[in-house]
Amino acid sequence: MNEDQNTDSHIKNPDNSLSRRRFFLQSGAAIFTTTLLSSCSGIIEDIFPKTDKEEEEKQPDRDKTLAFFGDSLTIGAGGTGPYGNIVAAALASRPVLSDGIVGQVASRIAVRQGGTPLTISIEGNKLNGIKPVRITKLSNQFLSTPTNNDEYSRTGSVGGVRCTIRRTANAELGENYTITPTAVSVIDVPENSEFLLDDASRLKTATQILWYGRNNIGKPNAEEEILAALDSSIAYITAPARYIVLGVLLAQSDRKGTENFEQVASINEKLAAKYGKSFVPMTPPTDAELAEISYSPSQDDLTDLENLNFPRGLRADVSTDEIHLNDKGYQIIANRVIAKIKELKY
Repeated sequence: MNEDQNTDSHIKNPDNSLSRRRFFLQSGAAIFTTTLLSSCSGIIEDIFPKTDKEEEEKQPDRDKTLAFFGDSLTIGAGGTGPYGNIVAAALASRPVLSDGIVGQVASRIAVRQGGTPLTISIEGNKLNGIKPVRITKLSNQFLSTPTNNDEYSRTGSVGGVRCTIRRTANAELGENYTITPTAVSVIDVPENSEFLLDDASRLKTATQILWYGRNNIGKPNAEEEILAALDSSIAYITAPARYIVLGVLLAQSDRKGTENFEQVASINEKLAAKYGKSFVPMTPPTDAELAEISYSPSQDDLTDLENLNFPRGLRADVSTDEIHLNDKGYQIIANRVIAKIKELKY
C-alpha cells in the first residue's frame, strides 16, 4: 500500500516543499552560471585568443601532405631539387610529393593529378599474366613529353587489378605505352576502360600546389587549356579543397611588347581574378624578397626587373635555358608558397 494514501491532503509535505525550494534554487544557480559563462566567453577569447596550433589540433585527421603538381618547374629543373622540399622543410617537415614531367602542357598534368579521367584500350582487350601488354589507345598521353625520351611510369588499377603503365620512347620507333599487372591476371579489359592512378587517389585529401601552363605559352588555345585543366583538378580535390594556384612564369625572352609576354599577362590576370586568395603571382621579386634571400641584383638583373621579368641571376644559365630558375630563384617561389599556406591556414 502506498504510504501517501494515508496522508491528509490539506497538510503540505515538508520534504516535498523543501525539494521544490532546492530545485528552484539549484535551477536558478545553473541558469545564472550558464548565463555568466556565456557572457564571459567572448571576453575570455579576447584575453586568451586561440593560437594557430590550437586550431590545427582541432583537426587531427586533416591530411598534412603537400602535393605539388606541374611540369619541370615543379621538380626544380635548373636547380638542385624540387622547391616543394623547401616549403615542406619550413612547415615542420610536412610530408611532400612533387610530381612533374619536363615539357608537359596543362592537360597532361591534370591527368596525373587526377582531375581529368584516364581511359585505356589494350592489345587483345585482355591482361596477359604478368607480361606487359601494349596500350593501343589512351585518352591522354599523360606521360609523354616532346623534350626527352626518358622512361616514365605510374601505378594504378584497371578493373580492380593493380598495374603499372610505362612510357618508353626512342628516336627511331617513337613512343610506346605498356601496362603490366603486379600479380598474375588475365581479366578482360574492355575498350576505353578507366585507369585509376594511385597517386591521384591518394593525394585527393592533400593540400595541392598547382603550377600549370608554362609549356602552353605560344599556343593559340593556351588560356582555354590552362583554365580547363585547373578547374578539373580543383574539382577533384576532396572538399573542402585546399589548393594554391601559381601564376605562369615568363621566360627570359618574354619581354614587354612580345606576344608571349602579353599572353602570359592575360592568363595571369584571369587566374588572379578566378582564384583570388588561392593565387600566387609570378611577378618579379620585390626588394624585400631579394633581401630575404641575401641577393644583390646586378645591372642586368635590374634591367630584367624594369622589364617586369625575373632577373637572370635567379635563373639557370640563360645562355642555354631561358625558362628555369636556380636555387635562389626557387627559394623566392617557395617563400611565396610558404606565406600563402600560412595565410590560408592550410
